Amino acid sequence: MTSLVLLAWATLVAALAPAALTGRWTTSLPRFTIGLWLGAELSVTVAVLSAGLFVAVPPATLAAGLDGIVTACVRAVAGLGALNETLAVTALLATAVLLARLVVSFLRTFGSASRWRRRHRAALLPLSQQEAEGWTMVDHSAAAVYCLPGRPGTVVVTSAAVEALTPEELAAVLRHERAHLRGRHHLLVALAAAFHRTLPGLPMAETAEREIRRLVEHLADDRASEQHGRQAVATAIVRLADRTPRHALGAATGAVERVRRMLAPPTRPRIRHRLVAATVIALLLAGPTAVTVASAGVALEGATCPIGPPPPGGGTATHPR
Repeated sequence: MTSLVLLAWATLVAALAPAALTGRWTTSLPRFTIGLWLGAELSVTVAVLSAGLFVAVPPATLAAGLDGIVTACVRAVAGLGALNETLAVTALLATAVLLARLVVSFLRTFGSASRWRRRHRAALLPLSQQEAEGWTMVDHSAAAVYCLPGRPGTVVVTSAAVEALTPEELAAVLRHERAHLRGRHHLLVALAAAFHRTLPGLPMAETAEREIRRLVEHLADDRASEQHGRQAVATAIVRLADRTPRHALGAATGAVERVRRMLAPPTRPRIRHRLVAATVIALLLAGPTAVTVASAGVALEGATCPIGPPPPGGGTATHPR
């Protein structure tokens, strides 16, 4: 029953998230919307993995700790052939495969991005020059500005971009890229990409990656406009070419929507909107754990508290010596 409830929870979250987290309201709450997407992905992952585990390991077994879990798994393997034990072993194998796929996807996503950035920096080194303000200029005919996260984080500006932008616009896009670096936005994108890589057929995974890529650009735009104004940010986006390398974050990505948002800013969210978003994030994270704890509590109570009529006379049952 616990496994069915957890699978129902995961199905509900995966089905509702794409529609609930893609409305126009998300542009006014980009930070909280990213939190909602990551919370939904984590909630689905924990629920599915826990559901597979609890087919073989009843929630009451958790009270015995690791020894109880291992004993339940060994019992399921030893009884392979019977229907219940076969189902339990199949669920354990499926859970192990999903967990391994998840780990491998995260390692490959983060590893490939890190290797590409190192190679890209090495390729740019002979063609670039370090500016006093801390950014790197590369001689190129396309006007582009992007950042390469990592250690150290690098902001790359082409010579054509320097010629195309006014000093105020250049300062705005530099602040935009530094906001990406300071906010570790590449990690948010990588988490969504790894989840999508683990479950490529899940519509929620594809939508989450696309939305998080869009929302981190809104976050950086907001930081740039705080100091340089929305007009400067919008004009700079228009003048830059949307030619961002694969594992970089670029100032012109998603230009049309971002320009509209800068020129017609969304309504500022109220405190209650932030509280609602924070509450939903907390529910997403706590949901699978709450189901597990409640099931374990009910199972333990049933195992330790006898159910039956009280002894005659309403007193405590006694035993003859």
